Formats: sequence, structure tokens, C-alpha cells
Amino acid sequence: MLRKNVIVFSVYTLMILVTVSNNLSAQNTKRDGVKEEHSQIGIERQEGKEHTLHPDAQWFPDAGLGLFIHWGISSVRAMNISWPMIPGRPLGVTRIDNQEERNRIIRDMDYNLNGKKPEITPLEYWEMAKDFHPDKYNPELWIKKAKEAGFTYVVLTTKHHEGFALWPSAYGSFSTKNYMGGKDLVRPFVEACRKEGLKVGLYYTGPDWYFDKDYMNFMYHRVKSLNPELPSLGTDLKPRTNTINPDDEKKHQALYAQMVKGQVEELLTNYGKIDLIWFDGKPGIPNADKVITQERIRELQPGILINPRMHGKGDFITYERRLPESRPQDISWAEFCNPWNGNWVYVERPYKALGSVLSELVKCRAWGINYLLGFGPMGNGSLAPEAYSNMQKLAEWMKLNKDAVYNVRPLPATEKASVLASVQGNKRYLYLVPTFKDNRSSDKDLLPNEDIVVTLTGITKPRKVVFQSNGEKLKFQFSKEKSEMTIAIPATQRSNLVDVIAVYL
Repeated sequence: MLRKNVIVFSVYTLMILVTVSNNLSAQNTKRDGVKEEHSQIGIERQEGKEHTLHPDAQWFPDAGLGLFIHWGISSVRAMNISWPMIPGRPLGVTRIDNQEERNRIIRDMDYNLNGKKPEITPLEYWEMAKDFHPDKYNPELWIKKAKEAGFTYVVLTTKHHEGFALWPSAYGSFSTKNYMGGKDLVRPFVEACRKEGLKVGLYYTGPDWYFDKDYMNFMYHRVKSLNPELPSLGTDLKPRTNTINPDDEKKHQALYAQMVKGQVEELLTNYGKIDLIWFDGKPGIPNADKVITQERIRELQPGILINPRMHGKGDFITYERRLPESRPQDISWAEFCNPWNGNWVYVERPYKALGSVLSELVKCRAWGINYLLGFGPMGNGSLAPEAYSNMQKLAEWMKLNKDAVYNVRPLPATEKASVLASVQGNKRYLYLVPTFKDNRSSDKDLLPNEDIVVTLTGITKPRKVVFQSNGEKLKFQFSKEKSEMTIAIPATQRSNLVDVIAVYL
């Protein structure tokens, strides 16, 4: 919120400071961008030790693979969603007390001399709503191809932090009601999922930077906390000079709460059964987690799953972009979300190699976690050709290996494997993942496969061991004394994707 006494900085100086980018990139290596974004949108904790026992929700631990579709008005320019209107991220690393260093930054980043400026102001960002005309929107094709690729549930961003709602909401003034003649983009998505038998997930975020535009500071929040003397930025990314009347602010907060509650209830009552609601932060108002309670949500949708990013606790934990170092032990259900091309929405950049994506998928399944893989449509509403071609590659792998993805559980504590592994009844699945150099994930970064020996201990003697993809039998050795099986696998039998070995006990 605005400070009542504003210190006036030179616009020239401030714009330079908050738009620092490449020259400070070396300082960003230790920054956890996901954690900092979460802090800005009010995600402080996530608890998921318990989950709903409603029978309609018990599909979740066996779902395996979900699709995360991010879409909004940013697709008009094929740019990142919401966050480009919040400048100053590079300065959110550490406070710069040294005046000489500050002067150097100002000199080197003079946007008048070097042509550098903020990527987009909030006002310019919201103007994209006028050009958002997805006349090639065809979610039936999206969902059909997703099902063929092995996805079992889909989550759509009905409203991101930018504030634009993809349905004609009766609340607020920034939705398809105001810009698309009342066209509903959520309903066709829900109907397509039901037609193909996929579970329906709706993403909704509490932060609404459009609705809150006259009250919030459009500066990356860590910059302000590290440099409190900097003034708040308005929708033009210039220092605010006005003050806020406390009574007006209270009225605004009441309307904000009313909008969030009303929009969530619209999503949960206008489209039939919804299987999952995916929150992403709290509205910037007092008692934000009580605007709409989980009890009210379950009253409207008894069998729904709720993630913990609004209320601090939910039916499952959501990991983003980075999994824990080791298998989590103190949670019930969990999900890992990560974009396929490094960006949640459509941007012109290559997709990660399928071998890299599959490596993340099987790690999740070996740990009892679902994998929510993300990409987004273009501004016209169609998916890019790269999205379809990559889903087709995934479909070909899943056709042969899907049994090792669905309905599997982590190995029991009495068993151990030298590679990622899971259990399904009397079968054990061993996952052989490719290696990429320097943690990169394109095909050109693949390292050659090597001969390996895989061990599985704590088991009875296997009846047979085969490659899951083709049923080819593999020779193995078994030590009854050690309850240990060993399999020697030459590099020539490996692929550039994830190879799965099925062990039948």
C-alpha cells in the first residue's frame, strides 16, 4: 500500500534503477525467483499432510500426468504473463549501499543512451485486452491431443495476476464481458475435458493487479524492502504522488474481497462438476485467506480438490520448477508443475527435450507425485505446431510405457534400487534416465549412454525382467542371501528417452 509521505525521486533516476537487467545477471545466480514471486503474491506456507476423503477426489494420487495451460492477454504479444509489468527484479538481490556502485549502475543502464526501458508498463499491458481476439480457439483439439499424449487432467488459468478473467464475470470490469462481447472461454474448455474424460481443473489467483491498480506498488517487492527510501510506482511506472484516504482504502478492500469470493463462486457454480481448483496466491487485503473458505468451496463442490496456495493448507502440496533434493516424507499428496519450454505461456523459444521431461515425470512417479506439465496457446487461441509435435512424441512413449506412470507407488521402505523405481502390485518399475551436460535439457546437450549395472534389493527372486517398451527379456542375477537382483545393461540397449525395466516378482 502507499506510504502517506512520499519521498520524491527523480523519475529519470528511478526508471534507470528499476529497469536494471543484464548487467546484474551474475548477481542473480543465488536468487530463488519462484520463492520471491510466491512471497510477493502471499504464498507463505503450504501444508498437505491430510487430504479430502470424498470418493470423487480419490483419483488424484493415480493421475500421474496433468497439463497446465496458461493463457491470458499477454499472448497478444507472446510475452510472459503478468510479471513483465512488475520491474526491478535484478535489484531485488541485495541492497546497493555503495554510492559509486549506484552511480555506475545509473551510468551503464541509462535507458536514454542505451535504448533500455521497462519491458512494458501496466497500462500498456492491459491495453492488450483490446487486441485479444482468439478466433481460432479450439479446446476440443487441445484436449483430444492431450488425452492421446497421456494427460489425465488439465488445469486452465481462468484469471492470472494480470486481472483479466476468461469468462464474462459479473464482478469487476476486466473480463470477456467488457472486451469480447460476453464470450465465455472457460465453458468450451470444461466441455472439451468432459467429452474426452479428463478431469477438470480451474486456476484462479487471488492477486488482481488490475483491480488493485490504484493502491498497489508496481515495483518488484524485494527492491522496496531492500531500498525502502524508493517511492511506490503507479500504473505508468512513475512515482506515485497521491496519498490514500483510509476510508477509501477500506471500501476498496471490501469490494476486492467481494469480487474474489464472487468470481470463485461463479467458477464453481456455472460449469457443473469441477474436479480441482488451483489457487495461486492471496488478494492483497487483510484476512485474505478467509475471503472464501474451503468449507464454502466444498459446499459448492463436495468432491473438489483444493491446493494450498490460498489458505496455507490443502489436499496436496504444489512444487514449482524445482523438486526437493530427496523424496518428501511428511506429505500426503503432491504435485510438481514445470513449463515445457521454460515459460508458462506461449513464447517463441524451443521446448525442452522429451528425455528431460520424461526424466522429471518418472522422478515424480517414483516419489508418489503427479507431474503438471505446462505450456500455453497463442493469441489467436490455437496451440503452436511445436506443442502438437511434442505431444505426439510423448504419446508414442506413453503408448509403450504408460503402465509405469499410472497407479504406481514409491518402493516400500524394505526395498531399495540404484535407480528411480516404483511399485505396482507384484511388479517393480526401474527407470533409466538420460544424462544431460551442465543440467541443460536440449537434445544437443545429451551425453552418450554408458554401460550400467542396476540393483534392486529387499525382494524375492524375480520371475522375469523385461524392457517395458518391447517386452524383450533381460538376463539378471539374484542373490538369495542378499535378497538382491542385479542387471547389466549395455549402452547399446538404451535410448535417448527414459527406458523402463519391468521386474515381475
